[in-house]
This record gives sequence, C-alpha cells and structure tokens, in this order.
Amino acid sequence: MRVGLTVLLSAVLSASLLAQAPQEKGSAKRYGIELRLKKFPQSTPKETLASVVLAIQERNFAYLLAELADPNFVDKRVKDNHGGSFDEFVKEASMKIADNPSGVKELEQFLQAGEWEETGNSATAKLKDFKDRQVFFRKIGDRWFMENKQKAE
Repeated sequence: MRVGLTVLLSAVLSASLLAQAPQEKGSAKRYGIELRLKKFPQSTPKETLASVVLAIQERNFAYLLAELADPNFVDKRVKDNHGGSFDEFVKEASMKIADNPSGVKELEQFLQAGEWEETGNSATAKLKDFKDRQVFFRKIGDRWFMENKQKAE
C-alpha cells in the first residue's frame, strides 16, 4: 500500500512540475511569430544586429519587428499608430525599409566595422568615420533587442 501511494504521489508531483516548467527557448510567440534563436541569435548585441540584417535581407519584416526590435517601441507603435494591428505596422515598416536602402547598407557597415561598447543592459555600436551615428541595443532577460533611435538621449 505504501509503495503504491508513493508511486502515485511521485507521478502527481512530477506531472505538476512538468506543467509548470518554463517554456523552452525558441518556443515563445509574439504577435503570432515564433521565436527562432538558432537562425536569429540574440545573445550578444552584435549577434542581434546580424539577425536584424539577415531578417531585412530575407524581407522577414514581421520577424524583425516581433522578435528583434525593442518590444516596448513595437507595442506602443502598434497600439498608438495602427489601432492594434501588427500587420499594418509591418506594412508601414517594410515600405520605409524598402525606401531606404542606404540605411540597410549602414547597418551592414555597423556589423562589419562597428566599435562596440556594452554597459550593463545597454550597448552601442559606432563607426570610426561617423561618431555621431550609432545603433543602440537593450538587453531584456537573456536577449538583446535593437532600439529605435540613432542618438543617445
């Protein structure tokens, strides 16, 4: 009887612990977009920038905005400017990016030749010839996100 009760309690406790286990990395969804850290890593600011550039090259703007861009900026923009429609925000952003190929080339320059500075949960990359231009990143949890600003506040 005792052995049976012990087995039963163990099974119930194991099941409840499994039910409360945190989600595996890569299984979260934001705006319906699956997180793909193997393809788009974000463990360092430079990795995040490489992921941003890759997402742009692949024209995967929904992923860029849902998983790589600063979530506070994206959420506010979706709510305030697009009536809660993430798809409308993706449409707007993709048109802006398509109209600015020099901005994409500049991001590639930051990736290739940027001078990186990391302080706590924030990081910047600068180019030697353009000290006034920077890209900014913010760490939330264990992931880095690109911020929507070009100059320090």
